[in-house]
Amino acid sequence: MAADPAIPVGIEASAAPAGRASTAVSAREQIKRDFKDYWEAADKSRLEAPEEQKALFVSAHKYAACLTQLSRAAAATLEEHQRIFLQEISSDAIHIVHVLIGGDARGARFYLRSILENFWRHHYFRDHPVEYRWLHSRSKYYLELKTLRDHCAWLECFHGKAKPMMSDLNRLYGDLSSAVHSTSSKTLVLRAALADIRLSAEQAVTVSKDLHDVLKACLGLTLVSEQELFSGLHVNTQELLLSVLSVKHRRWVEADHAAARGL
Repeated sequence: MAADPAIPVGIEASAAPAGRASTAVSAREQIKRDFKDYWEAADKSRLEAPEEQKALFVSAHKYAACLTQLSRAAAATLEEHQRIFLQEISSDAIHIVHVLIGGDARGARFYLRSILENFWRHHYFRDHPVEYRWLHSRSKYYLELKTLRDHCAWLECFHGKAKPMMSDLNRLYGDLSSAVHSTSSKTLVLRAALADIRLSAEQAVTVSKDLHDVLKACLGLTLVSEQELFSGLHVNTQELLLSVLSVKHRRWVEADHAAARGL
């Protein structure tokens, strides 16, 4: 099997003066080129119907690119406790592309579940630098997931138009946990050999729904909570991040941005 090519998700259009169009390729076009190169080189032998399943990979790759933009901006401007779990969310998104091309739908759900956990960690530890240091200095220090979720639920930034996205995270997490832990006969995998690990057409459809539900919610909510970080991005990159949201989610995010600015 050929080695997977690196996924080049460092997309950033060069800045242009206000009122002038950038001569650089747009962020959206660059992502399309990156994906084309990736897809042509990738070993698709673990996919039941590669062309029919391609849309799933287009989406997964685009989400990874968007989250990488946020994590790189955070790495350049924020303290470690304010950005480390945002960076891990980006890493999880990249891993989703990797496990899916290997035919592992359950592995993709593991990383989607990890994204939700790291979303909650990010919003807790960015506000708690002392507790973040305890993660490194106190060997038995541990926070239950409920503590992280409760903290997020009380954050004022999530009480605006985007609140329905926050309210849906617990359901999404429960559904993914059931799939990952095979708590039902419907979620058993029952592979008997390595050769059995293939992404079926049906799995691609169900994983695609989970992918969109989780990543649209987490990305949209992060754009609300990290408005300053978002505002520091190039206008082309801002538009890219907003473009992957649904029309409804985009309106919620833009309304909360306007409210935060007092508009």
